[in-house]
Amino acid sequence: MDQTTQTWVFDDLDDELDDLDYEFERDRIVEVVPPSLAHLASVGLAERTRLIDAYVRGELARVLRVAPDSIDTVGRPMNSLGIGSINGLELQRRMEAALCVDVNLNRLLRANSAAELVDCLAGQLGPEDSPHKHAGRSEHHLVAHDLPSPR
Repeated sequence: MDQTTQTWVFDDLDDELDDLDYEFERDRIVEVVPPSLAHLASVGLAERTRLIDAYVRGELARVLRVAPDSIDTVGRPMNSLGIGSINGLELQRRMEAALCVDVNLNRLLRANSAAELVDCLAGQLGPEDSPHKHAGRSEHHLVAHDLPSPR
């Protein structure tokens, strides 16, 4: 299944504001392509983190309608970036569908930064043991992978 989404990146409003009907121009389309789960599992933690960071930036950019490189993934909490309940739900739904993980919406909205989300995803989607790996949803974790529980 192709999980490609398109992001509209908006430029400033027209310089000439002759009428009060503001319209955004479609400057360019940024495609958000999630990394392959098989590829994520086959690369090291540093590369997996880089791939997931690029994906999360793309999704955040799509939801917030900004350029991906303008997003501060380290220094700002998610709510400070502009992620609220409505676009948080959209972000949650897209990441869950693309990466086959459960994302705790409450923890997503309260995350200290997008980097926290990236780190959780990188830990979940790799072969290494990670404190982020567990089965099922949990209110104490930001991300849970849809893996069967070990017996």
